[in-house]
Amino acid sequence: MKKTLLTLMLLCACAISAHAQQIYNEVMRMQKEFKAIKYDKDKPMTERKTASFKWDVIEYMLYKAKEDTTFTEKQLGIETYAMTEFVNLYFKRLSEAGNNKSKKEIAVVRFKNASLNNALFGDLDYELCHAYVNNANFMTPFSLDTDWVKALAEIRSKSWD
Repeated sequence: MKKTLLTLMLLCACAISAHAQQIYNEVMRMQKEFKAIKYDKDKPMTERKTASFKWDVIEYMLYKAKEDTTFTEKQLGIETYAMTEFVNLYFKRLSEAGNNKSKKEIAVVRFKNASLNNALFGDLDYELCHAYVNNANFMTPFSLDTDWVKALAEIRSKSWD
């Protein structure tokens, strides 16, 4: 009986570990894809810069995860997915605003604030984590230290009419 329980526990542990590895591998695949886009000179500059931001966010989360033992592969996957959705929704809102400068400004401020108001790690190295926030060279004015799930939820809770 004890052997059976021990075997089942080991199998469950292996299954959980394999699932975590799959999530990690998928995030690494996405990061590799973003890297390829950011260095592809045939792509438009805005697409390359957006891919650069996404790559940097993943790299930042991986770096911070080494310091935070509670940050799991599952969380990495969830945050990466939410970040991608957040950025894509941001560009969708900008596109919907068209030439309406006021609507564009509202979108930028809302998304920027959602990013800044929802820190994931509470990083005090603002030079690093806010590198994109007020950088006119990039269209993604967001903090690297963002809880993307919460920021996305905040944005989705807003009325855009």
